[in-house]
Amino acid sequence: MRMVATALPLITSVVTLLASGCGSVDGDSGPESLIVSKESLQADIADRLVKAGQPPGSVTCLQDLVGEVGRTARCDVVMGETNSFQPVATVTGVEGTIVDYELAPALSQMQLERAVARLVVENGGPPVDSVDCEAGLDGMVEAVAYCDVVTGGIRARRAVQVTEVSGLTMNFTLRTD
Repeated sequence: MRMVATALPLITSVVTLLASGCGSVDGDSGPESLIVSKESLQADIADRLVKAGQPPGSVTCLQDLVGEVGRTARCDVVMGETNSFQPVATVTGVEGTIVDYELAPALSQMQLERAVARLVVENGGPPVDSVDCEAGLDGMVEAVAYCDVVTGGIRARRAVQVTEVSGLTMNFTLRTD
């Protein structure tokens, strides 16, 4: 059984607006303090979503973004009751006190479990008793996460594979392995 889903459908229109960003470094100018604070990152993401006509319910970043190329920070964005995602900010460059970064889509383990349960029901499956995924899902083409889905007391192992990524939107399939 194959099911196709689009994760994060409410923010499709913000793809180009959220693809990259930059922030001023907070704190001292010493190398050990080159960070974009989680509060600044939250405000930047929320502002970009608002400007794109997609105001979030909330944006919560889990940590500061360290101003070193390749470093990452994750944020939880709740768009509504059934739509949440976890963009990953990755530093792409640092010039003086400016930290450039890109945002990529991702789903936390809990967000993926909710998405899988919703997909099974939306695609005509029986009510879902539970979903237990091994991990979340990063928005990289061909990334795979595995989930155990229980419906009517029967457990089925499902693979969730990313098929396409565009900005903060990712498409993925749900299949029985």
